[in-house]
Amino acid sequence: MLEVISLLNSCRIKKIKNLFFILFVFGFSNSQGQNFIISDISRSDNSNIRFEILGKFKGNVLIYKNISREHFLTKYDDSMRLIESVPMDFLPDKIFNMDFINYPGHFFLVYQFQVKNIVYCNAVKINVEGAKIGEPKVLDTTNVGFFADNKIYTTTYSEDKKRILIYKRNIKNDEIAVAARVFDENLQLTDSTRQVFPYDSRSETYSDLAIDNRGNYVYAKETNSKRGSGITTIDFFVHRSGVDSFLTQRVALEKKFTEGLFIKADNLNKKFVLNSFCYMNRKKRLDGLFTVMLDTDSFTQIKTAYNIFSDSLRSKSNTSYQYSFDYENLNIKNVIMKKNGGFIILSEDAYSETIGNNNMWNRGFFNNMPMGGFSDYYLYNPYMYYGYRPFNNFGLNQTVRYYSNDIVVANIDSSLNLVWNSLIRKKQMDVDNDNFISFSTFNSAGEIKFFFIERERTRQVISNHGLFPDGEIRRYATLKSPESRYDFMPRLAKQIGSAQMIIPFVYLGKIGFAKIEL
Repeated sequence: MLEVISLLNSCRIKKIKNLFFILFVFGFSNSQGQNFIISDISRSDNSNIRFEILGKFKGNVLIYKNISREHFLTKYDDSMRLIESVPMDFLPDKIFNMDFINYPGHFFLVYQFQVKNIVYCNAVKINVEGAKIGEPKVLDTTNVGFFADNKIYTTTYSEDKKRILIYKRNIKNDEIAVAARVFDENLQLTDSTRQVFPYDSRSETYSDLAIDNRGNYVYAKETNSKRGSGITTIDFFVHRSGVDSFLTQRVALEKKFTEGLFIKADNLNKKFVLNSFCYMNRKKRLDGLFTVMLDTDSFTQIKTAYNIFSDSLRSKSNTSYQYSFDYENLNIKNVIMKKNGGFIILSEDAYSETIGNNNMWNRGFFNNMPMGGFSDYYLYNPYMYYGYRPFNNFGLNQTVRYYSNDIVVANIDSSLNLVWNSLIRKKQMDVDNDNFISFSTFNSAGEIKFFFIERERTRQVISNHGLFPDGEIRRYATLKSPESRYDFMPRLAKQIGSAQMIIPFVYLGKIGFAKIEL
C-alpha cells in the first residue's frame, strides 16, 4: 500500500511540475506578446502638443514634437529612455499641415506657413540628428484673401518616394483650378501643371491625386445628377510624365450612384485602381463596391466591375439601424496592393455629428465642398489627414461626437472579382476628440493585425485581431496597459520593425509613447 501511495504522489508531483512548466512557457510567451516599454514623459508634453512618430533610425526611435511655437526632434533609445530633444530653430513658429517623407538616414519635412496674405509651402531636408541639410526650399506660394482658409496644399508621394507631388485646388466664379507640381527625391522640380474646369458644387466631387513611380498622376471627378435622370459618371484626368497635355477618360455608371473615390497606384502591375462604394438606388443603403482599373502603359484600357455585398456579411454587423448593416457611413481607409494584381480594401463604418449652432452632419470624411459663400475658396483634402488632433481645437458653442464602428475587409482579385469579405466587429464613440477611436494595422508574417481600443470595466485594453490570406479573422489576447490610467491611441500607432510598433498614450494629462514588442 505504501508503494502505491508513493507512486501516486510521484505522479502528482510530475503533473504539477509539467503544469508549472506549461504555465511558465505560456506566461512568458504572453508577456512577450504584451510587452509594453513605456517612455519617459516630459512635463512640457501636454495633450495640446502636436507630434509625428517618424520611426526607427540607427537604433533610436525618432518623434517630432511641436510644443507651443517650438519644434523638436526627440530621440528615444531601445528602452524608450529619452536621449535628447533637439530644437529645430530653423523652422517658422506657426507651421500647419506638416508632412514627413522618410528615407534611410534623413527625412523631408513639407510644411506650410503664412506671412501676411501669402501661404508658403516649403520643404527642408533633416538628418537623424535633427539638423537641416541645406536651406529650406520654397515649393510653391499662394496669395489668399482675408477670409480664405490657409489650409491649401496637399502632399503625397510615390511608393518608392522618388516622386513628391504637391497640389492645390481653388474654386472661383463657378470654376475649379487644379495646380500640381512634381519634385524628385532631391526636391528638384520635374513637372508642373494647371487645369481649369467648370464646377458645380451641387453635383460634382473631386478625388485626391495619386502618383506612381514613373511620375504619372491621376485624379477623378464624380458627377451625380440631382434632377432625377439617374445619370452618374466618373471622369479620369491623367497626366503622363513628360507629356504636356492631359488625357481624359469617362466611365458611365448605368444609373448607379457612387460615393467616396479612392485611387491607388499599382506600380508592380502598372495600373491605377479606383474604388468607390455604390448605390443601386439613391434613397437606399449602400449595395457594394464599384472598381475601375486603368492601365498606365496606354491609359486607354479600362476595366470596371460591381461587387455586391452579401447579406451574410450584413448579418454579422453589430449596428442597430433599420438594416442589419446599411453601410451608410462606410469609408475606405486603405487599399493594399498584391503582387498578383489583386488588392485588399480596408474600410470602416465611421462618421461624426455636430450638436450646436444648428449644424449636424453625417459621414466623418465628407466631400471637399466649400462651407460658405466665398467666391474664392481653396479646397484642402481631409482624406490625407490622419494625424493627432490636439484637445483644444474645438469651438466652444458646439459638441462633436465621433463614431467609429465595424471594420469591413474585401479581397478583390486581378479580374476585379470579390474573392471574400470579412468583418471585424467594434463599436466606439467619443466626444470632441477622435484620437482614441478607430484602428491601426500591423503587417506581420502571413497576416495583417488590427489594433483598436476596447473597455474592460474601468480599464482600457487594446484589441488584437489577425486577418489571414483566406479571409479568416482570428482574435488574439488583448494587450493590456501596465496601469489603468494609461489611455492609448492605436489609430496613431506606427510600425517600426517586423515585431515592434510605437503607440502614443495620455497619462495624467501628458503625452507619452510606448513600444510594444509583438
